[in-house]
Amino acid sequence: MAVKGYPLYWILFAYLVVGWFYPAVGWLAIICMVGPVAFSVRRGRWWCGNVCPRGSMYDRLLSRYSPHRPIPRFVRTVGFRAAMVAFIFTMFGVQMYFAWGDFAAMGKVFWNIILVTTVVGVVLSFIYAPRTWCSFCPMGSLSAWVAPRKAPLPRGYRSIRVDDSCRMKCKSCARVCPMQLAPYDSRGMAEGYLHPDCLKCGKCVAACPLKIMELKA
Repeated sequence: MAVKGYPLYWILFAYLVVGWFYPAVGWLAIICMVGPVAFSVRRGRWWCGNVCPRGSMYDRLLSRYSPHRPIPRFVRTVGFRAAMVAFIFTMFGVQMYFAWGDFAAMGKVFWNIILVTTVVGVVLSFIYAPRTWCSFCPMGSLSAWVAPRKAPLPRGYRSIRVDDSCRMKCKSCARVCPMQLAPYDSRGMAEGYLHPDCLKCGKCVAACPLKIMELKA
């Protein structure tokens, strides 16, 4: 059952508030660190578009106030994303080293990472677009790197299918895509849109005026 219709951002808010008083709660962040990558092996970045509480905040709250400017191209490059993965995990590793053995202190390390990256994501939302952080989020990048990229696809893999009658005149799908992708590029392709950063959120399908797009397995 899809959960994208629910305002999951409250989970993020609750985590940050409760974690401030009870650092051990920080350990729950493991779910949102392992989940995206684990699901991506068979479903692509589905978690990021349907389960991630921070993604829910971007889509449901910050999208109302963001200027929706183009996401800088350099943050999508492999080099930049790899550097961000290395930086975040290095900082995490160093902090965890000094906190090792103290369950609460180790939980605080997780909490700190979530807090700092959330602040960065919010700031970027007001400068560029709501999902700017998602374009180079370390866990999102790892998810994109392990996501299926070609047929044959795993059983049950969901992708955007665009009928070959599409002539790319309206580009409505690209305008509503939170990751600023172009689903119409896959028109007529049997395997569908396999861009590794596609969140499988279905917004492009809903926005298509001709209803010639589907999100299906």
